[in-house]
Amino acid sequence: MGLRASTTVPLNAAPDQMKGPVMSSRLDRTELVQRFRDQASDLILQMAILLQGGILSGAAFSLIGIFQTQDDMVIRLILWLTSVIIGLLMFFRLCHRALFLMSAGVEVLFVLPIMCMLQIIPFAVLSSTALGPAGWRYWYVADTAVFALGVVANWLALRGLKADQYAKNMVGLFARVRVIVRQQCVEGIAATLLTFLLTIWILAVPPDWPYATIFVSVHLALTVISCLIIVREDSREMAALRERFAR
Repeated sequence: MGLRASTTVPLNAAPDQMKGPVMSSRLDRTELVQRFRDQASDLILQMAILLQGGILSGAAFSLIGIFQTQDDMVIRLILWLTSVIIGLLMFFRLCHRALFLMSAGVEVLFVLPIMCMLQIIPFAVLSSTALGPAGWRYWYVADTAVFALGVVANWLALRGLKADQYAKNMVGLFARVRVIVRQQCVEGIAATLLTFLLTIWILAVPPDWPYATIFVSVHLALTVISCLIIVREDSREMAALRERFAR
C-alpha cells in the first residue's frame, strides 16, 4: 500500500510557510476591472434595497396615519395595500434586472432614486387630511407619476442596452434581455394610461361618490391579478435563462 502525500503543515515550518494567500491593499488593474464590471448590478441592487426600505417605512408610517384620520378608512386601506403590492413588484423586477445589465446610465443614477422618492408620496397622500374631503383621490395622481417615471426608466434602460456589452457566447442573452425590457416598457405605458384614466374618472365624480369603495376594490383586484401574472411569467423567464446560460 502506497503512502499518501501529507497536506498538513509541519510543526517546525517557517512563519511564511504557514501564511495563506496575501491580499493586496492596493487597487490593481484586475480589481478595477472587476469594480467596473459590477458597478451597474451593484447600483441597481442598491436602488432596489432603497426602494424596498422606502416602501416598508412609508407603508408603516402611512398605516399609522390612516388609522388616525378616521376619514374613508376602508378606501385608504385598500389603496395602501395597492401601493405595497406595486412597490414590491418594482423591487422584484429590479433584482432580476441587476443580473443582466452591464451599464449604469442615467436611469440608474438619477431616475431610479427619484422614483424611489415618488413611491413614498402615495403613502403620504393616504395618511394626510390636508387635501380636503376625499383627499385620498389624489393618490391616483401620485401613482400615475410613479408609473410615468417608471416608463422613462425602462426606456432609458432599453436605449442603454448595447450588443458590445455582452460576449459573443451571450448574443442570445442580449437579444432576450432587450425583448424583456421592451416588453416592460409597453407594460409600463399601459399601466400609466390606465392609472391616468382612473385619475380623471375619480376626480370627475363628487367627493361623496357612493361607489368609491367598489371602484378602488376593483382596482386592487386588477392589480393583484396583474402582479400574479407578471411574477409567474418573470419567474419562468428567469428559470429558462438560468437553464440556458448558467449551466
